[in-house]
This record gives sequence, C-alpha cells and structure tokens, in this order.
Amino acid sequence: MRKIRNGSLPERFRNAWPVVYAVRNRPPYAYLMEYFPSADGWQSLEDRFYPKPGALPIPDAQAVRLVNTVLDILFMGYDASWDERTLPSLNADYVSRIQTRLVAAANLDPRFRSQPLSINGTPFEPWKAYLDLLTESASFLGTITPPFSTVVHGDPNPGNLLLRTDSSTVEVKLIDPKEWQTGDYLFDIAKLTHFVEATGPIEKPHPDMPLSVSYTDNDGSAELAFRFGLPTWTRPVVDACLSRAEIFAAKRGDKHWAARYELGMAANLLGLPEGRLKKGRPEAALALYGEGIHWLAKFCARLRGSLSVAKHRAPIAPRSELEPEPLAHARVLVRAHAPQVRAGEDRRGFQTLHWEPTRSNREGKPAELSLEHEARLMPTSSDGLAALHRRLSNSEGKPLGALIVKRYARSTGFQSIDRYWDLKDAHSKKRLIPRMLSLRERVKTSEFMTWTTSDEVCALNLELPLVALEKTGVIVRLEFNWIDKLALTLDEFRASSSEGPTANPIGLAARIVPIGKSAFEPVIEHTTFREKYGLHVTGKAGEIGPELFQLNIDHVVAQSLRNHRIASYTDIDIAPSRAVDAELLESLIEFSQTLASSFELVPIGATKVWRDALVTGELDS
Repeated sequence: MRKIRNGSLPERFRNAWPVVYAVRNRPPYAYLMEYFPSADGWQSLEDRFYPKPGALPIPDAQAVRLVNTVLDILFMGYDASWDERTLPSLNADYVSRIQTRLVAAANLDPRFRSQPLSINGTPFEPWKAYLDLLTESASFLGTITPPFSTVVHGDPNPGNLLLRTDSSTVEVKLIDPKEWQTGDYLFDIAKLTHFVEATGPIEKPHPDMPLSVSYTDNDGSAELAFRFGLPTWTRPVVDACLSRAEIFAAKRGDKHWAARYELGMAANLLGLPEGRLKKGRPEAALALYGEGIHWLAKFCARLRGSLSVAKHRAPIAPRSELEPEPLAHARVLVRAHAPQVRAGEDRRGFQTLHWEPTRSNREGKPAELSLEHEARLMPTSSDGLAALHRRLSNSEGKPLGALIVKRYARSTGFQSIDRYWDLKDAHSKKRLIPRMLSLRERVKTSEFMTWTTSDEVCALNLELPLVALEKTGVIVRLEFNWIDKLALTLDEFRASSSEGPTANPIGLAARIVPIGKSAFEPVIEHTTFREKYGLHVTGKAGEIGPELFQLNIDHVVAQSLRNHRIASYTDIDIAPSRAVDAELLESLIEFSQTLASSFELVPIGATKVWRDALVTGELDS
C-alpha cells in the first residue's frame, strides 16, 4: 500500500489507497493505517448493495453509478501500470487455488468429494476430471495468459471498497489488498463480480429471497439443488464490469480475456467453501460450490471445443521402446551421409555419433548426434514446486524413495544464455519452432557446460522433433551439437547440395525433416538458472552408491526478440547418468511418475524453445 501510494501512478489512483503511517517489520508484525469511520460518511459498497433489514434497497442506477466509479479507479491503475515484460501465473493464481481449496473442503466434509454431481438437474463430472483436464492442457493456460501484467488489488470485493458520497461526487478507498501488487487484472474483476452474482445474495439474502439448499448422496454420485434470489441491479452491475474489461482487453491486445474470466470466476467461488465450512455455514458452502463447479465446467468446455488452442502433442511410441522408429531412421541417415562416422557414448552414457566438422575448433570437439532419454515435467502450482524443493533439501544425503539425493555444489549465476533462430518471413507450417525443431546458439556459457562458447565461435545445437513414450512423461530425442560460427554454418547449408556426404549438421537435419534455405533470424533469448541434484543408488551398509539419474530444476527467463515480451517458467528434467537399457528406462519412467504424482507435476511433450515461444506470445506472431 505504501509503495503504491508513494509511487508514480496517477494521483487519483494513488489517493484511493490508504496512507500507511508506520510499519513494524519484525515480530510482532503490525502497521498503523489511515482509518475511515462511518461517522465521516464512509460506507462499504457491500453495505450499500445489501442494506440492513428494513432499509430501502439501492436503486439500480445508483448501484451502477457506484460500481462504475470504482471501475474508473481500478482501470486507471491498470492502464497506467501495464507491463509486457512480465506475465502473471495462471497456475499459481487460479488452478492451484482451485485444487488446494477443493481438496481442503473435501477433507472437511465428504459432500465435497470428487464424484459425479447433478447441480440443479444438470450433470457434472467429478471435479478431479476437470482438474486433470486443466493439468493436461497446461499449454492452453499459457496461450490465454495476458501478454502483460498490471498493478492489482487482489481482493476488491465490495466489503473492501469504501465509498463516501454526496450529491455530485463519490470518493473511493481500496482497503485490505493482497500482497501481490502485480498480476492479472481479471482476477480483480472476477473478485468483484463473483460477490455480486453469488456470494452477496447467498450470504446476505433479502427476506423475500432466502437461500434454500438440498443435497442427496446416491452411493457414488450426488444431487445438489439450491436457489437464491438476485437483486434487480445484479445484471447491470456485472455488465458494467465486463464491458470495461472488454474495452481494456481490446486496447491492450488481451485476446483471451473472456476464457480467463471464466477460470477466474471458478477460482474465486471454489476458493470459498473451505472457509464457510470452518465457520459452520455448510449451506452457503454448498451453494458457492455449485456455482463454482458451473464456472469450472464452462471453462473446461473450451478445452474440448473449437477454440484455437496452441497445444502440441508429440508423436507417441510404446513405453518400452528404447529407440523409436523415427529416431532410428534419422540415425541411419546420418550414418549414411556424415563423413567417417564413429559411434560412442558421452560421459552421461547417451549414445552418440561423431564425425569431423567442416571447420576445426581449438577444443578439438567433433560434430555430434546424441540420442537422449529424459523425463521432462512442469509444476502445475507453486505449492507443488515448493514441496519438491523442501523434499530435496530435507533428503540431502538421505533417501528419496529408493534413491539418495546429493546436491551439486554450484556457484551463483546463470547456467547458460541461449539464442534461438528460426526461418524469417516463413509460414508457420514451415518454421522450425512450431514443428518442434530448434536451432540454438549458445551466447554465454558457465563452468558447468560441456560445450563451451568463445569470442570467435559458439556452441551450436539443433534438436529434431522428439517422441513421447506413451503418457509417461519420458521423451526420446535426437540433437546435433557442434562448435562453429552460426553464420558460416548457415551459409554452408544454403550453398550445399541435398545429396552426397556433408558434415554440416543443418544439412544433415534437412535430409531428415524439411528445412528451408531462406534467411534465418534470432527470435528468442533464453536464460537458464539451474539447480542440479544427483540421485544415487544405495551402496553397501547404506552408503551412497553410483549416480543413477540427474535431476535438474531449470528456472527459465525467456524473451521474444520480435515482440519483446518477457516471461518465466520452471521445468524439472530427469535424465539417466549411464547408458539406457530396458531396465533403466523403466526405472526412469517409474521414478518420474512417482515424482509427478507426489508434487503436482505434469509431462511436457515439447521443446524448450516451443515453451518459450508459447509463454511470450511468439507462436502467435
């Protein structure tokens, strides 16, 4: 509050926040804040919307006037603070809230458990089915994430909106904000409208419009029926809120605001039953639950409908297939066309093919094609990621399941800074990134990297489309690695023939998948900060035995070099530390699936740069 009040946003917006006179920032924590007594004419919007029994109801026109005054203040702040360099997290702010609060409500009252449910005669799936769909559609959440963040209040329900009015003016004060400061403006709007449409009339009903609730358990399914009345001003007030959101979204290029609003309504409503149960108000909890499931199902229908979703499904192979056929075919082609190919294994045990590059490098590195197996996962909530961090920290030198954790000691700083390239001015069907190809130039390296970059040449990488082993979370992929100046490699590729021997990795890749020879351009810059853990088998007498897997937690900051948007995300990758055979592959699958179920992780069947392009909006460019 103090930062906003004393900041550079418009004066009218800043003046709507209370003055904080003093802060105690050590236990016991406290702050001294400006007070707005009713004797001075201050009254919450909630008390105006839902007056005490016997008082006159608020006229429709007055209700709309007051909410529009609040929206004037809020959207003034949103418009002045929008920042396209950082993006909100829908997983943290919406999906995680739904999941944790529903689980908590089910633990308090069995009527909230996940099961088929009829709500006012309409059938709905068990809520876990909707959450599973959200989990499987993580890329869709990336697609509908707003391409910017703004200042947010976090909880502008009518009880936190204080007003003082006279015949011509309305003063507004915004109290009790969340500590977020920035996020998705639509969370604020849903906070306001869910109260107007559901929470207010359910919990403060007019005597002539009382809440009625009935619940019937049918041995594995249930029926919920409820009814409550709405004041006449409800629809005009909600329409005013949505109209302002639509105008702002159009101005700022937020194409998917309507879909996100549905998710926001579900998150706000389904976040309430737990608290109502703890306060001994089960009927209100059930009605709010029913309203929230309605919004959750409405949003999930989009995932199954005709909405254009930027979602990739990798080719699928049986879980036991060590080298899926498309990758085996690619390795055969490289053996046939690269000069003097020799087979081997790298220090991690991955199978490799080596040949002499066109231009030598001072490290004496050959050009390489590597066959790699890894589990590639992403967290669906900040809570799950925090729990994984705690477990790894608490397990240092101790078992994590059947394995022993050993953290790699690493100095601070980035793991690497990479620049990804794609064909310039090409149709999306011909570009590399949408087809799960990636051409990477390592701009800066660290002491941890096997392939290093210098002032003269760079470590280069070209990843071919990956193959997923069923829905296990484990993928198999091929990647070329070599050292050169990218401009020389590209010039050589454009001048080369499509037949005969070639040492050029891009030329070899083009004989496996089509790659155009038009101009390339840098499109994404990708910075990785890595936490690395070794997972070891247990040796004799409980000692730490050989390393079986390496687990990387990669914190990525990506920026589109074309639209300049910045976004961040976290990946968890698990790779074998020795040559992969059938037994080790099955162990990798089992371990990654256990980890995923324990810490709310989901598989990622996509390249790193595809995720970069998704979260920065580059896929839509």
